[in-house]
Amino acid sequence: MGGNTMATLNDQVIGALYGAIDDPGRWIGLMDLLRQHMGVESVAAQLLVPSQDLLLPLWTRRDSHSERNGMLHDSWANSPANPRFRRPLSPPPALDIDSDQRCRDYSAQDRRMLSDGLARCGLGPAFWLSQRLDDGHTFTLIFHRVADDRRDMGAHDESLLTLLAPHIRQALRLQTRLTTLEMQAGLVQQANDAMMTAMVACDRQLRVHWSNADARAMFAAPDMLHLRDDHLSAPCRTDHERLLALVQGRYDRTVMAMGGIDRPALHIRARPAQTLPEHPALTRDLVLLVMTRPDLAVRYAPADLAMLFGLTMTEAALAASLAAGGSVSDFAVARGIAEGTARLHLKRVLAKTGTGRQSELVRRICRSVADGQIVL
Repeated sequence: MGGNTMATLNDQVIGALYGAIDDPGRWIGLMDLLRQHMGVESVAAQLLVPSQDLLLPLWTRRDSHSERNGMLHDSWANSPANPRFRRPLSPPPALDIDSDQRCRDYSAQDRRMLSDGLARCGLGPAFWLSQRLDDGHTFTLIFHRVADDRRDMGAHDESLLTLLAPHIRQALRLQTRLTTLEMQAGLVQQANDAMMTAMVACDRQLRVHWSNADARAMFAAPDMLHLRDDHLSAPCRTDHERLLALVQGRYDRTVMAMGGIDRPALHIRARPAQTLPEHPALTRDLVLLVMTRPDLAVRYAPADLAMLFGLTMTEAALAASLAAGGSVSDFAVARGIAEGTARLHLKRVLAKTGTGRQSELVRRICRSVADGQIVL
């Protein structure tokens, strides 16, 4: 092929490769491009992990033709019977461009098994590009010729894989970083959803860009903030204007209260997002609104309190009741016990938690990691 054709095809492959970083569905398109360019029967990308004495595929993406014939191909090629997965588990090189016919890890018996086994599942000999990842996993891009094509990897094939290698390495780094950030964001989201505090990230025009579970529940409640066309809206015009002034920095405080008397009270604090000096042009002008309903009680899980403070389940139930705003007498009535007995339980709870008063006990529970739910 001429140099211009090669460069054009490489541009298509590289574009598809980087496009797959945040769109996993594009891996199939990438495999299709490589299959067409290389003139092979099958192209697959695999993430291999060591498992006892084997290297096993943790993740696989194939071209669309191979997807349709996956059951046949996998019947042997993607099984532990394939000697490829039994290669020595010593640390592989950072970059490995090799083939079934060249690989020094195979014995003569292995090569016969490869030839016979691949032929049975409709595939010819393979060649590949492997990249060792930082966490010990290995990424492999593997090509199989058609069943009756016994050629080894040629100079053209090896040249293309050599050109692809640095792009694959960079794409894998970016995808690993993106995946890590997505996992971290997921953990932060879980933590935010468990904080019993409504949080909303909005811009200066009150357009919502993110919200946690408590905020979304608040939007559905009457006489609270609502979402209209993805924008925050207060129930009355005066509150809406005050809220807009708060997020735009025109309010004389960073906190404000809404509602009260005839409507549920809502307390709001505005925290402007920090700019990113290294990416000033990409920084959104966002404000984090932290919102609480001071009129609502919190119900803590007694099992958590029992574990955290060394309480019996009865003592933990009393502590949870007090933290939710109940009294000792309320607990005694609910449990059908004498109030004196309930106060003996309280005395033991105070001793075990190292607190001297009921109010101090409640503060300590509120500052713990015990699971809690807002009582509507």
